[in-house]
Amino acid sequence: MAQKRKKSQRKIRIEECSHEMQAHIHQLGISSVEGYKEWCRAHNFNQGLEKNSRQRRDELYVLTRTRAAKIMAKEKKDRNLSEILPKIYNQELRSEKLQNPVTRAISVAFEGSIAPKVLLELLLYLEDNSDLLKETSYIQGIAALANHHESWLRSPETWKVKKHNRDRQFSELARHLLAAYEVPLFMDSVWFNGNVTHQNWFKHIGTGQNIRTATDMPIPLTKKMAHHFLKAPRHYTIDEALRWGQVHALGGDKYLADALRGTRLTETFSNDDFWINVIRFFIANPMLDVNHANPIIDYIWHQKYENQRVFVERGVAREIGPAQPNFSMRRRTPETLLRQVEAWHGELGREAKGGELEWFGSEIGEFHTLEGSEAARNMKFWSIRELLSSDELIDEGRALGHCVSTYARSCHTGRSSIWSLEIEDENGRRKILTIEVAPQAKLIRQVRGKRNRSATPKEKDLLGRWAEQEGLRLAGYI
Repeated sequence: MAQKRKKSQRKIRIEECSHEMQAHIHQLGISSVEGYKEWCRAHNFNQGLEKNSRQRRDELYVLTRTRAAKIMAKEKKDRNLSEILPKIYNQELRSEKLQNPVTRAISVAFEGSIAPKVLLELLLYLEDNSDLLKETSYIQGIAALANHHESWLRSPETWKVKKHNRDRQFSELARHLLAAYEVPLFMDSVWFNGNVTHQNWFKHIGTGQNIRTATDMPIPLTKKMAHHFLKAPRHYTIDEALRWGQVHALGGDKYLADALRGTRLTETFSNDDFWINVIRFFIANPMLDVNHANPIIDYIWHQKYENQRVFVERGVAREIGPAQPNFSMRRRTPETLLRQVEAWHGELGREAKGGELEWFGSEIGEFHTLEGSEAARNMKFWSIRELLSSDELIDEGRALGHCVSTYARSCHTGRSSIWSLEIEDENGRRKILTIEVAPQAKLIRQVRGKRNRSATPKEKDLLGRWAEQEGLRLAGYI
């Protein structure tokens, strides 16, 4: 009997348990059998060492729930903004010590604020009277509004929430503070893009003045252009809205205005007298598919403004002027212009290897997904990968019949990042879409298939999944 009692008192080592129980105990974060039994006692579980799969699953569920409760308690502590905001303002808490994303974003906003005291008071009021501090999306915009406090027309304390939608709440707050007259909804974006000039335009319109008289306008607007500018869709940027105003005032439609989004014409307004004639050309030829707008604009820009490189000897290149600095739209027809664009693509495809450029990949990750099954013989492997040399861009352009090779220099300088959506199935591997990403903005700016076709719903779904995976945004016109 004494021998039996002695055996029962012997401590069981974890290695004596079944493989399933060993893995289970380790998964609970416990390193000994005694520790496991103590954990079971604390959570009202049987202390036995022979557990079935359901019992093990129940124990893991309790572990997950306990961990989640601790995290939520920590976040709740961080989320008590009425107490924590003054500590952030007084620099008692820095962003790296905060767990909650909202409080971290607020800390970063204080670090960049030119009116921290005003920002503190505004945040405290919004915490009690709105839903705007329940997510990080609006913190930057609120900080920008605080920076313009000297132009406020009304006090924040007299603003009352009327809408549950947070976008609407922010719109109403911005107009309560800075507008006595109607301001178009697309101008809300100015509070998030960091462009102080555009923020001043919001105030200019909000005080009843005409956009034509705003300071630092990149192009002159006629009365008709200014009228249509104010009618641009909500999802447009300021620069896109300026082109919207031009297109509609000149007799164009939304399809042309949408086609110009993501082209060079919404990135720069230099040489606008010439580009107005290009827009007039598109309007005068309504049967020209607007999907050709981007390649035509790229072609014209390279012919008229891009310096050419010539090799004077092996490995030594010299830049000369543009190929056609006097390029004009006079007497051009869609047919001849498209032929010239096509010939230009061919020349790009025949570029000498000596002009090859290479560049480092961006920090954006690739995308891979497998569909179908081997049994049904319908397996498809989709991938999105980055192109990292001018040779790869040339191959991409040849395969899909477009001018992506012109982006080599932009990729080399980091201004653009070009990606290829490809599919591999029983018929082999082939290219489907070319994707342009603006790396700093993390924006998928342009998507084109063979001969500049737009993306299909299936392809858009794949792009959306990649965007969600990598924290990218899709331009609204894609």
